[in-house]
Amino acid sequence: MINLIITQFFRRRHLVWAMSIALVLFGAWSWTQMTVEAYPDLGDVTVQVTTQVNGLASEEIEQQITTPLERALSNTPGLASIRSSSTFGLSLITLTFKDGTDDYFARQRVTERIGQVSLPSGAQPGLDPVAGPAGEIYRYTLESDTKNLMELSEIQRWIVIPGLRQVAGVVNITNFGGFTKEFQLELDPAALQKYGLALSDVVTAINNNSANAGGGRIARGEQSYVVRGIGLITSLDDLGAVVVSQSGGSPVLVRDLGRLQFGHQERGGILGKDRNPDTIEGIVLMLKYENPSRVLEGVHKKIDELQAQLAPMGVKIVPYIDRDDLVKLTVDKVTHTVLEGMALVCFVLILFLGSPRSAVVAAVAIPMSLVTVFIVMHFTRMPANLFSLGAIDFGIIVDGAIVVMEAILRRREEEPHATLTEGNILETVSHVSGPIFFATLIIITAYFPLFAFERAEGKLFKPMAFTVGYALVGALLCAITLIPSLAYVALRKPMKPFVNKPLVWLTGAYRRVLGHLLRVPAIAYALSIAALAAVAILGATAGREFLPDIDEGALWLQVQLPSGLSLDKASEMTAELRHVLLEYPEVSYVVTQLGRNDDGTDPWTPSHVEVPVGLKPYSEWPAGVNKAAFVRTLNERFSKMPGFDVGISQPIIDGVNDAVGGAHSPLVLRIYGDDLKESRRIGNEIVDLLHTVRGTASASLFQEPPIPQVVIKLDREAAARLGVNANDVASLVQTGMGGAPVITVYSGDRTYNVTVKLPKSAKSGTEAIGSLLLNGAGGAKIPLSQVASVKLQTGESTISHELNSRQITVRIDNRGRDLASYLVEAQDRIAKDVKFDHAKFRLQWAGQFENQQRAQARLAVSLLIVVSIMAVLLFFQFGKIRHVALILGVVPMATLGGLIAVHVAGETLNVATAVGFIALFGVSIQNGIIMVANFRRVRGEGLALEASVLEGATERLRPVLMTATVASIGMLPAALATGVGTDVQRGLATVVVGGLVVSTLLTLFILPTLFFALERLFERKGWGVRSRRDR
Repeated sequence: MINLIITQFFRRRHLVWAMSIALVLFGAWSWTQMTVEAYPDLGDVTVQVTTQVNGLASEEIEQQITTPLERALSNTPGLASIRSSSTFGLSLITLTFKDGTDDYFARQRVTERIGQVSLPSGAQPGLDPVAGPAGEIYRYTLESDTKNLMELSEIQRWIVIPGLRQVAGVVNITNFGGFTKEFQLELDPAALQKYGLALSDVVTAINNNSANAGGGRIARGEQSYVVRGIGLITSLDDLGAVVVSQSGGSPVLVRDLGRLQFGHQERGGILGKDRNPDTIEGIVLMLKYENPSRVLEGVHKKIDELQAQLAPMGVKIVPYIDRDDLVKLTVDKVTHTVLEGMALVCFVLILFLGSPRSAVVAAVAIPMSLVTVFIVMHFTRMPANLFSLGAIDFGIIVDGAIVVMEAILRRREEEPHATLTEGNILETVSHVSGPIFFATLIIITAYFPLFAFERAEGKLFKPMAFTVGYALVGALLCAITLIPSLAYVALRKPMKPFVNKPLVWLTGAYRRVLGHLLRVPAIAYALSIAALAAVAILGATAGREFLPDIDEGALWLQVQLPSGLSLDKASEMTAELRHVLLEYPEVSYVVTQLGRNDDGTDPWTPSHVEVPVGLKPYSEWPAGVNKAAFVRTLNERFSKMPGFDVGISQPIIDGVNDAVGGAHSPLVLRIYGDDLKESRRIGNEIVDLLHTVRGTASASLFQEPPIPQVVIKLDREAAARLGVNANDVASLVQTGMGGAPVITVYSGDRTYNVTVKLPKSAKSGTEAIGSLLLNGAGGAKIPLSQVASVKLQTGESTISHELNSRQITVRIDNRGRDLASYLVEAQDRIAKDVKFDHAKFRLQWAGQFENQQRAQARLAVSLLIVVSIMAVLLFFQFGKIRHVALILGVVPMATLGGLIAVHVAGETLNVATAVGFIALFGVSIQNGIIMVANFRRVRGEGLALEASVLEGATERLRPVLMTATVASIGMLPAALATGVGTDVQRGLATVVVGGLVVSTLLTLFILPTLFFALERLFERKGWGVRSRRDR
């Protein structure tokens, strides 16, 4: 069948050439239409349910909001996990769904279940935008020498954000910092007392005096008029003119009861940048699955328009994070690496073949395979990124073309003065077409385990498995349809053969050494046993982790300050942090995000800071300093700063860690138990212990310690006796003290809240709070202290749940040590030294540890299945179990070179290096197939066993050396690459480059020797009879 295809395409070669040109052009066009990104979005399908209730403490949020919602959501179809955070004024529930769940299906089901829950008045759950951890594509600040922060906030809220929301693919813009303008009435307690009014009287009056109404239509003559009743409050003057009550026959107006002013909502966060302690930023979020390059193109265009609009106001938009920079940097790095690899492959082909024409013909398979990938990726809407394209080894891809070209060139060299005919070409190609087809099929099969990956590792490496498969199919079709006809044109005329003297000498030496091994096979046996022993030792001693650190060219700090700090004090500490970081020449900018964003959807208090840190290009760094050393320097500096607990990560991976473990760190330990005080004790003991474990860069409790609270507890008997309702007390606490919105004011296309609150002096202590007045029976004014107790005590800052159970999280950053060995020691130490009631509390490790265990388990099972499939394919090809066992049996020894390379390069065994081993297995089996198939062919020509092995191995020496050399050389630039976008490539390529050295030696020496020994044994025992199929 294969030979028939080769013959038909060879005879219609002009059509094949035309189709190939069309394919190249279409592939180039497909590249321009593809989605290009730096990294794939590693986040799971998640839905976040956010519920804001102004003024409620974490205990009330947990009891009244979070728990009812969790119970309703816990049986959502496709749900994998659910966790929540209840903090001051905010319930945040994160639902993670199984792979394959449609985002909008998940959101629809969540919305349905939320609608079934009865929540307190004013609690309106909402869903976060559809954006993944990599959704932040652009960050900017607004800067001006003439506008104050309030004015900048107004420009941000009503001009910049609405403008950016118009960009296709932008799902939301989050504001951080600045002020939220509002109309404020600050009541005077003395005036309230003078007129005998309570807070509720004022709120009711304002609510009753701000409304518009429609009166339908009236006819006047032939004209129809729309009737409008205008009564909405639109200004401070309107608000001040509202009548609250009567006193001595005169109206008591709102302006008589306190001070009217434009103010701002109580701030939940402050943004500082470099030397500016208080500024404002916008964070542009991209809709999930959109093309970041196109969305950013639209963002840049809109930013240019906004810059022109704001310039007359003296305001400018200053970007400091632009994902386009990372995309370009990564694409440039991958392109550079791939082009280097392709150039080296061509150079090696010329060295081995000695014929530039032959090298160019063989190298044609590289662009043909690449355009095949582009076309299929375009039609399947697969994005191009570091992993889908950056890890393709074109040395492996071109192997089939090399074997075909080398076979034709060998025929040319055997008859240098004859003209090659079409029959010569077809006969030569037919000898190698079968092995090439099955070898390619084997390599594609070797990548099947990548399809077993799920979640983060699946999103990283499944695209690579697809693209390698597409490239191999394209290269195979090129090798059997295009290469023979091009080789015919290039080599058909007589030519002087090229004599590669080093290769001639090497061939002679190889034949002598192999002949000695065939006579003394015990050497091969000993080397095989030694190789297997070395594999076992190196494999056991290699470090293990989920993934290598992926360099994003920036840092992201999670900083915990002492609990209970005021926003102003915390701002002073963040200024100190920025000044320290700006001292380092490697840093380009520092931004501190203190507390919550403007939407209030971050579960942070003023004791928590997120710090994006920009890094200058590595070429500008001081000599001898790399990123790992810089991070160690920062950790040492931060350890000497009291009050700062700093964890160092990177922007995208920090979001992934939060999505996976919920604690912004690669490794977390959760302590489950209802008693938070005891859970915290256990957690603090574990933190202290982990600081003594080698490799702990930082360890801390993710949840903040209890914070001071003013607790106002209703005395129901006293309230009933005095005629005070519980709702009146709640309103006093929520509105008067918390400043809850009363009404909304419309000013053109802008809206502002109106808040009524008491002055700070009325809330400065328990006595002042207790003197606030409430309406009692018969209009009597009752001090709060007569119906409620007012006390100072501590309460939880944040209450976290996982699968509906309370939990405390220990966040851990380990550096300088692989995750597996670190975890073994940490688990052992905790089990021995930390005492607690196991009936009431339990510990569970999570984070990247979970990913590692899951990936290892699925990889082990899938490898067994793939090896079984390979065995079936090999048996179909060779028909003898012993030959199948021989080819597959050499594979474990081929891992020796990869393991040596891992140890020498300081890499670990992780998902990336595992993919490298998978590629290595495929190449090793391919070379084994080609070698064994040649042994059988030569033996079928009537040669004795030893002679057939020597002759067959010698014939295959050049193609085996070529395929191994181009495969390793093709990956060499990636193995040596450093900087942004190279980490995963480097680990994978290191295994392939190092592994192919040993694998090639095994193929050339151990495999022929074992084949000879095995066949000789079968012949001596009379177990094997040469058949027509062997020939």
